Amino acid sequence: MDEILSQFRTTALNPDSEETSGFEGLYKNWGKLGHQEQRRKDTLEVQRSNRNSKLDTCRGILDMVNEVEQQEETRKVHGELVHHRGNRRANQAKYRPNIYVAGFTKSSTTYKNVLMMSEWMIEKPEDFNENWFVIPCPKGMRTLLVACNGNTKFYTKHGTFRSACHTALPGGNPLDPNSSTRCVVLDCFHVESTNTMYVLDLLAWNNQPMSDGETEFRHFWMKTHIEDIPDLKTINPKNKIIFDILPKIDCTRESFNKFMMTLPLFKNDTPALDGLLFYHKLAHYTSGVTPLVGWLYPFMVNEVLGTEITVNPGYLVGRPIGYVNQARFIQEFEGKIEQRGPGFSKNANSMDVTSEGDETRLQKKGRHRKHKSRRSNNDSEMADGSEYNGWPPLASTFQLWTQQTETIKPRLTKIRPFVEKTG
Repeated sequence: MDEILSQFRTTALNPDSEETSGFEGLYKNWGKLGHQEQRRKDTLEVQRSNRNSKLDTCRGILDMVNEVEQQEETRKVHGELVHHRGNRRANQAKYRPNIYVAGFTKSSTTYKNVLMMSEWMIEKPEDFNENWFVIPCPKGMRTLLVACNGNTKFYTKHGTFRSACHTALPGGNPLDPNSSTRCVVLDCFHVESTNTMYVLDLLAWNNQPMSDGETEFRHFWMKTHIEDIPDLKTINPKNKIIFDILPKIDCTRESFNKFMMTLPLFKNDTPALDGLLFYHKLAHYTSGVTPLVGWLYPFMVNEVLGTEITVNPGYLVGRPIGYVNQARFIQEFEGKIEQRGPGFSKNANSMDVTSEGDETRLQKKGRHRKHKSRRSNNDSEMADGSEYNGWPPLASTFQLWTQQTETIKPRLTKIRPFVEKTG
């Protein structure tokens, strides 16, 4: 991967090299390092033969859920015992399950690396019109949803617990008499502004693992069963968040052209569109990055998939200022991700390039910096030159006390004889 990124930087920054263009040169060198189309074929072949255990990681998802729930139950019992002994802080600890599940990382402490992530689509698949779907993705927080034991919990794509509520999903609320024996695991985008969970994919339904199913089958099953639960469309005693299924469009020439001419893709442009996700119809649901799932911004479609595709001019407006080509964009984008530090994912291009959570954190950080700057300006105006630390400077406080004492001293001198006389 380091070699590939290095090649990105070299080619993108030297467009006048021996190759016809920087972009074509990138494709040639990419092919030498790991041809995307060939890797797609290899992945499908391994999937058919089931030789690679790495592709089987999601088959243990229900085992993982059971282990997490057992760990949480143990913590609750332990927390209650400690609480009764007087340590109230025990119940305030964050929910961070500590588990081991065969097929997943042994040192895993959360649902880390469970979601299926995309690659940048840099080559048009040979079977694009026959075997691919496109799904519009909203700007939101990528979320792993787990409904079981009468509650529904939400985790980030990194496996960190975010929140919980009751839903009408099987096993997702205590009003379901069979909640203890049901479990649903979904891959979603959470848009907080509308309190909506946009369902992208299905890992398990009603205690039935679905990761071995092909994309077309998983999406059919998901759509059929979610639409059979009307309570999921409204806020009610059983359901505290709205569920909506992201549309899936065939990439045939006619349907894809019609799709790319539609603007906005979501009614009233709510939620806002982030990018386009491409699924191979035969792909199983596997943990981590896979070449069978691709990611593009709408303004990249003609560049990667062909100029014969009709694209609404409105999508080209979203092209960044100074945009050169996809190769340069990816190189610069990866550089920005690295600068953000370890708190941000290097695979930020994977299905949720822009998340509301990241934007909120950055906005808060910006406001904090502005507040700190204003406070620093106020500090420089201190008469004694001392640094402001949230409390009045000791020297200034002493000065104020001295001044007040000197002011009231003459008054005390005048009233003292009267007090002694009356005493």
